[in-house]
Amino acid sequence: MFAITGVGTMYTTAMQHYRKLLSSKVGKEAWQKGRLGELIAWLDYDKFKKTGIYSVVKGSKLPGESVIHLVRDFKSGRGAEIDIPILRPLTNMGVGGVQRLKGTGEKRKIFNQKLAINMRRHAVVVRETEMDELVLTNKAIQMAMLENAGGDLRDWFSRVFSFEGWYSLLCGYAHHLWDSGMGLGTGYAQKSHPNFYVQGNGQVAWSTDYTFDTGYEVNVATALAGLTDTSDDHFKLQSIRNIVYLSYKHKIQPITYKGVNAVLVAISSAQARQLKEDTEWQAVYKEAGARTEKNPLFTGGVEQYLIEGCYLFVDDTIPAALLTGDTGFSATYSTNGLTTGPQYFRTDFLENPRDTGARKLAVALGAGAILAGEGKGFRFTEEIDDHDQWHEQGGRMIYGMSRADIIDSDNYMGNGAGLFYGNHSSLVYATYSPDTITI
Repeated sequence: MFAITGVGTMYTTAMQHYRKLLSSKVGKEAWQKGRLGELIAWLDYDKFKKTGIYSVVKGSKLPGESVIHLVRDFKSGRGAEIDIPILRPLTNMGVGGVQRLKGTGEKRKIFNQKLAINMRRHAVVVRETEMDELVLTNKAIQMAMLENAGGDLRDWFSRVFSFEGWYSLLCGYAHHLWDSGMGLGTGYAQKSHPNFYVQGNGQVAWSTDYTFDTGYEVNVATALAGLTDTSDDHFKLQSIRNIVYLSYKHKIQPITYKGVNAVLVAISSAQARQLKEDTEWQAVYKEAGARTEKNPLFTGGVEQYLIEGCYLFVDDTIPAALLTGDTGFSATYSTNGLTTGPQYFRTDFLENPRDTGARKLAVALGAGAILAGEGKGFRFTEEIDDHDQWHEQGGRMIYGMSRADIIDSDNYMGNGAGLFYGNHSSLVYATYSPDTITI
């Protein structure tokens, strides 16, 4: 039974059923709220095929437009993580004519995409003393109180998920997987995106061949430090051309969006503002744009328009990159735990969702860019203390998100365990796009 927030009452069986339905609703809506929530494909672990093309897990009913592949209902015996085998395409030349085929077979390239889940909880204080309940005179109000708590928790989890998607892309994993203070352990550490580009500096080079190490993070920070507040480093139409070209270079699968195959590129509003100031962007929509009030030159918008093979969408919850000396930088949350590494995570992201850092990160998203998992769904909880005076309602979700890096964690290829073999579903492109403007 579940103690009610009314005087001298308890929840009935029917009200428990109501709570169960509310839990299901809250859990589903938490995933779907936010820009990335529009691009989720729901998967049943026991039904989807266990092989895919590059980083994309293919299933018989998997929509091609999905950026996030969400695996639901981890079985109780699977523990906190599962391995999803990924089969890469054959690449050898084969033989021709009467050449002997025996002994020329190509070794299959099989890698494991690891997906971990961890529990995250939050609570809402419903009452502090019984005096708070004098206005609760009927069960309809009491149920409304429960639904209101559900709304608060749904909003909280949905905002967390909105950021966790970006953190998984920029840090490798959702925050509650790599932060040892969240209880999962040290098996998952932050690592900058392997396809990391900085305008004016090109792709960030590896320090050690295809190994996520401190040297690579230092290289990322060094490249980011080279960005300056000049037009060459601002976001512009040429930036879009670069991103689309690089997306195909990295074999990123376009998604079907608005009926067209295109690369989806997420940018901040500061980058959108710079784009609208770009004379080449203005010329394109002056010459080729619709001769109506819907032209971006009149509407001021940059979203929902196909240009240079991509669709843009604006999301100010995309974290910027901080370096040592920047306001808000903390070595505790940098990618290598040192002052030399970049920082993407913010401890105040729920209170201040718009990141005002100047080094903004555009993200190209292809099919299967994020692998997510959910275990057991959303569940309400309650804590009662001080002889039934203090009531607190909470919620918990068990979930995880990971970037779709292909890593030979088991040394299947014989070149060393943990070696990186590619990411074919996303890339990061940094520009200098400050929030401040001169008026």
